[in-house]
Order: sequence, then structure tokens, then C-alpha cells
Amino acid sequence: MSLTYGLSTVSDLLAKLERDAKNLNDEVTSDQMFNFVVTGYSMIDWIKNDPNVPQTAKTSNEIQALYNDQWLKVCGDLATASKHFTLTRRQPIVTSATSSRGYGVGRYGKGRFGVGEECIEIELSDGTKYGALDLVKGVLTKWRSFFKQHGIRR
Repeated sequence: MSLTYGLSTVSDLLAKLERDAKNLNDEVTSDQMFNFVVTGYSMIDWIKNDPNVPQTAKTSNEIQALYNDQWLKVCGDLATASKHFTLTRRQPIVTSATSSRGYGVGRYGKGRFGVGEECIEIELSDGTKYGALDLVKGVLTKWRSFFKQHGIRR
């Protein structure tokens, strides 16, 4: 029995992640950010369980490397906190994720007239700060590299 309604492989999920990234590039919103981080982090489970993924990509070392990747950790912190409101089972590397909007916030020409684009900023425990689109770029680079390294068809 399949409960994945049209998404049947990790390659399908990468395509979804890329669509989510495009939507964020069109306009940063909390809704789109939620979709992106949940998909970006969930791909680890798909790597572990998709029968189309080569066994070399599923070794405990490879899976642990995914969990240890900073970009995917950020996705994991944000996705888990977004789904469960708080983190209780993991030590987060994200100390804050803030959203703001208004005059002079966000990119020029994005967002609704008079409201503007939402600006999402993520701060890590080491003081590093990323904007939403920085996270998008890092996560896409990580997953595309992983797919190429393991010969996973896209």
C-alpha cells in the first residue's frame, strides 16, 4: 500500500524540493519555507527506504553524514519545530528563526504591494546568520551533490 500520492521515489522528492526552491525564489513566505525544510529533511528517510537508491548511499556512514550536514541539520531543526512546535528530542543548532515584513524588508519588487516580501532569518548557535534563500542554495547544493556522487537518477 502506498500513501505517497504521486511521490514515489527520492528523485520525485528532489524535484519537489526544486519546485519549493523556485517558489521561495519567486517570493519568500513562511508557507513556502515550511514546505522546503520539511521536504529537504524528509529526503533522508526517503534515501534510507527508497528501493531505487543504491545500497552505497544507504550505508550507516552515508546516512550519518546526511544527519551531520549543517544545511540538513538546519532543515531538521526548522522542520521538527514547525511540525511539533518545539524540539524535545534533539539538540538544535538553530537558536532562532525570525520573520519580518514591511517597508524596506525583503527584496525589491517581491511580495504584495504595500506589504512587501517576508524576510526569514535563521541564526545558528555559533552566531552564523542565514537568509531563507541562503538555506535554499545550501540544501539544493548538498542534495544535488549527493545524487551525483551516488549515481541516483533524477
